Amino acid sequence: MSSAGKTAPKLFHDFLAFDPLKVHNNANILTDIPPPVGEGPQISPGIGSCKHDYSTKWKQSISPALDERPQRGSQYKAAVVCKKCRLHAYVQIAYLDDATNPCTRAEFPLHHFVRRQEEDETTHNRIVYAWVCSAPECCAHLKATYRLPRLAQADVKLLTDPALLQSRFDATFRADPAREGLKLATPMDAIGRLRRYLKDALNPEHTRRTFPANNKRFMEAFGVDGQDCAELLNKLGFRFQPTSGSELDGTVQDATWTLPNPAEIASRFQADGESHREALEDVDAELVAWMYELASRLSVPNPASAEGWPSADRDIERLLAAQGRYPRRLCFCFQSLTSPRYFASLGAQPDFADELVVFAFDRQFECDPSNGPYYLECLQVITAARGTEQLQLKVATLESQDLISRRDLTNAYRSLNCTRTESDERILGLFQVRQSDTGPSGQEDLRQALYKIGMSRQSQRLINASRQTIETYEDALLWIGNGVDKNTADEMLLATAVTQGNEQTSGTEMAKKAISIIAKERKSNTLNNWLLGSDTNGHSMGVEEALRHLGVSESFSTLDKEVLSTVLAAARTDRPGEQTEKAVAVLEQAMASWTTHSADTWPVGLTSHGNTCYLNSLLQYYFSIKPLRDIILDYDRFKLDTEQYLEKDERVGQRKISMVEIKGGQRFAEDLKFLFERMIKDPREHFKPEEDLVCRAFLEPKDFALLASSIREEQAASKANGPSLEAAVDEKLSEDTTTAAAPAESQGSRQSDASSVTLIGDEMDLDSQKPEDAPPPLPPRRFSTAKEQALVIAQQNAKSQQDVTEVHDGIMFRLRSGMMPKGVDEGGEQQDDLRGLFSIGLAETAVLKGADGKQKELSDSSIQLNVPTEPTDIYAALDAIFDLQSINENSAGGAIETYRTIRRLPPLLQINIPRIGFSEARGGAYKSEVTVKLQDDLYLDRYTDHNQSEILPRRKACWGWRKQLQQLRQEQCALSKTPVDLDGPSAVNETANYLNMVGAMGDELEDIGVGRIDVPSELSFALTCDAEEQGNRLGQLQKEIEDLSKKLEGQFDEMKEIKYCLAAVFIHRGTHGHGHYWIYIKDFAKGIWRKYNDEKVEEYANVSEILEAKTWEHGTPTYAVYVQDQGKLDIIQPVCRAPEALPAPPEQAPEQAQLQPTTFKASEPRKEGFLRGDSPTLVNEGGDKTWDGLRQVGDAQW
Repeated sequence: MSSAGKTAPKLFHDFLAFDPLKVHNNANILTDIPPPVGEGPQISPGIGSCKHDYSTKWKQSISPALDERPQRGSQYKAAVVCKKCRLHAYVQIAYLDDATNPCTRAEFPLHHFVRRQEEDETTHNRIVYAWVCSAPECCAHLKATYRLPRLAQADVKLLTDPALLQSRFDATFRADPAREGLKLATPMDAIGRLRRYLKDALNPEHTRRTFPANNKRFMEAFGVDGQDCAELLNKLGFRFQPTSGSELDGTVQDATWTLPNPAEIASRFQADGESHREALEDVDAELVAWMYELASRLSVPNPASAEGWPSADRDIERLLAAQGRYPRRLCFCFQSLTSPRYFASLGAQPDFADELVVFAFDRQFECDPSNGPYYLECLQVITAARGTEQLQLKVATLESQDLISRRDLTNAYRSLNCTRTESDERILGLFQVRQSDTGPSGQEDLRQALYKIGMSRQSQRLINASRQTIETYEDALLWIGNGVDKNTADEMLLATAVTQGNEQTSGTEMAKKAISIIAKERKSNTLNNWLLGSDTNGHSMGVEEALRHLGVSESFSTLDKEVLSTVLAAARTDRPGEQTEKAVAVLEQAMASWTTHSADTWPVGLTSHGNTCYLNSLLQYYFSIKPLRDIILDYDRFKLDTEQYLEKDERVGQRKISMVEIKGGQRFAEDLKFLFERMIKDPREHFKPEEDLVCRAFLEPKDFALLASSIREEQAASKANGPSLEAAVDEKLSEDTTTAAAPAESQGSRQSDASSVTLIGDEMDLDSQKPEDAPPPLPPRRFSTAKEQALVIAQQNAKSQQDVTEVHDGIMFRLRSGMMPKGVDEGGEQQDDLRGLFSIGLAETAVLKGADGKQKELSDSSIQLNVPTEPTDIYAALDAIFDLQSINENSAGGAIETYRTIRRLPPLLQINIPRIGFSEARGGAYKSEVTVKLQDDLYLDRYTDHNQSEILPRRKACWGWRKQLQQLRQEQCALSKTPVDLDGPSAVNETANYLNMVGAMGDELEDIGVGRIDVPSELSFALTCDAEEQGNRLGQLQKEIEDLSKKLEGQFDEMKEIKYCLAAVFIHRGTHGHGHYWIYIKDFAKGIWRKYNDEKVEEYANVSEILEAKTWEHGTPTYAVYVQDQGKLDIIQPVCRAPEALPAPPEQAPEQAQLQPTTFKASEPRKEGFLRGDSPTLVNEGGDKTWDGLRQVGDAQW
């Protein structure tokens, strides 16, 4: 018998869907586990099942406190009744003596319940089902009990049939025609009056237990002296006392009815529903359900509505320790409609977060190991649908543990064209036959199929044959195949083995190993001589064999290399040994040369320095722009000659630039040039940018000398190159430097001690290099504290999340600071080739009293949009910037407004989409996650002064329409939005109905001693009329909004002369405080998009997710770049590659490597080669070293 189970949320879901009155034969959605997909019909609620809406019966329930954690001995109970079908249900959970550490906790975040059929019960009026939690230290016992409604349909008809109520009124009137105040009882009256009697009966403090049988309200509902409903009343426990005594002697006692007097219940948890009190409480709950049903069907007021009747869902979830206890997946999708069935097989819900899906799998696998292959199939299907890293890692881990899923095993048998009943010998024969007729890739598939069959059968023979792991004499003969056995001659065996090896991938190595084992067994000189002529070691492990040794059946060419990295990391721990080390070494070497794309045609990725994804995205963006890339690679042609010009008057970023900033910009450009050269020449798929480049993006140019990159700095200042950056810094900040003048300064070789470094190694005697008249050594200098702090802050900033826009502006400022100006604009801003790529010319026109006034010239490198507050598109977002704006300034003539027009468009149009907003309601800063839909093609005619006479009138018309549209939407929102789940008109109408109900309850209120509440009839009438007017207005508003929207959409459809194409999109996923950046860049030459995610650069085919990011996984666009259509192929060129060959490591004996002294030479400028050694440990020079001696670095030949 299967012991699979269900998690608490899944069991709760099935509890709501289960109707015991409509259950299928042998298919119970609550208690049964669905059959494996493809092995039978799935379990579903029976046809006609009630969609239960349960409400809690508080008197019968024992609920846990809101913050209570169950302990040993805890018992809880939720008694509920369905508002629709009036079915009673009881959910009980008990933590007995074996509950030493109940769920929930880290290892068991949810209960996982398995069936205990031996505790089930079935009687004529109730059904009990039982479960127990599978957590070893919890073992919570759970029961679900169902009981039929107490009131039959005949009972309800007796109470509510209008014809019967009419006959009771007539009989009552005939019995006492002179009695005043008689009126016809409605069905609601009859139900309500019976419920009032039951409430009195259930109240032990209610001492008046008897009432006259001729009570007029009683007789109106139940007949003269209640005799029409006497049978029902007696069943409920009412007792009738007829008239007694005689009128002659004055001892007449009028007939009376006595209320039921149910006994109190000692233990609510142990109560099984058979007591009189529980029966009356159930009837009371059913009467409330009937009152709601009558109010809905007859459109009459419901006297019970004021009491409230909340859903029991939260109470049941809390009892099951599932309310708010598990993370849900907010957005999920399925690749097929069968995916929910796989969740059900795991006892999980489709909204489970990944960690809970893994938990559900683990529990099912442990509780029902016989169906483990099927549960692995379920996990594989869910992982394929979600594509999340956590699930992929779990599946890879399980597969690396030699677990085979059901579908993989089915496919394996199909690949070998055999059945599960075939013998091992038969399967091996089929395998060898098919191997000989299949190509190399097909042979690998067949080996994987054989391996899976061998694992499922626990057949070591099949496993060895599939892995081609040859360990025994029999394995060697089996691998050679083709009829070879122990009696085959050596010569024939060799010929067959060579042929077999040539036909298979990695077959040569396997043939050598097979012959080596056979030669050892036979002690054959023939075979040994063949091996000596081939390989003195007898065998060299190949890549595929190394994989099989580590238990990986997939081929190296199709294997996810990230998963392989995880496998290698675990291999040494799981199976240490010489062969494992050999296999790991083979695979590491293979991975080093492996690539998924040709290095000649694919961009290189950039590895992050902790959290520099934003900078990696920017660097990829810069590299993809050919004019910018050309400027950086040939920056010497564009930079300012600092020997000729000691300053420049042109402003950058609207401010004066110092010589320190000029030299700092040029120094930063050198680092960027070196990076670009590596991106062109590096043959690997990715590499890590130098840390100095990352720091310089945040370090003030005056502090560049703090970086440990002085091995690549300029040599001492010379007249040929002008003043160095260090010299400019020291001249500007001499007060920050505490140092004595060095004698070598006069020789023109002054350098920053902060950048002077050497390698830590064995002590070497350099005294021979010192001139005899050299000055005595100086102690090492210390950095200034201020500079040290600046470096630390820069490093921290570099590795913290930064806004792409701010970093982009800072880098452009640095690069432009070091460039030779080509002139200035009207505002004194420097004109240069870099600015020309992005600069946008704008005109801001003032509007006073509807008339255009003066224009103001503006320029910027990007267009900044507003923080989006609702889903929008790029045109609507741009409209909000270029529409008429109020600047909140009043002049003598009135308020001034402005609008902007584009006068000059750059080759690259950058659009900043800020996401960080501030809201007092949200408690401060927040990130806007709403969708901003981008357009692949953007037409800018409507925003430019091109054809101004035709465009401007249309723009002005749209301004008025958009303003009107905004007002209409605000009015629509005010009328439709309410704090409750009703629109405005419905809420007003319900208020009117409630007031009508209060007015109609005057008699009932008087009967119970409460004063009548007089509600003016005109009030409810006025509310009803107002609700109708609001409903009409909402319909009118919707029509006006649709008409205006259509007008706006078609205004500029034919204006498509100025076309820009989307070229790059920066994406951020996370919050305003942290997250992750990546970038999409389009390759117009190939017509594809690529996703640059740090070291990963891959083609991205789902363009719709780039244009309209809707889910959390898609992220949010923060910066969009468009390129002029006519120049897109010349401007955007992401691929610029000339990869160099990987150098071979130097060949030298280990002893030589240890004893050979390290040689030194003067530092040289950075080469164009891509490969650099790992940075050595660095120390400040000083002590017995000459103060200004040339820096020494290890002479490492690559």
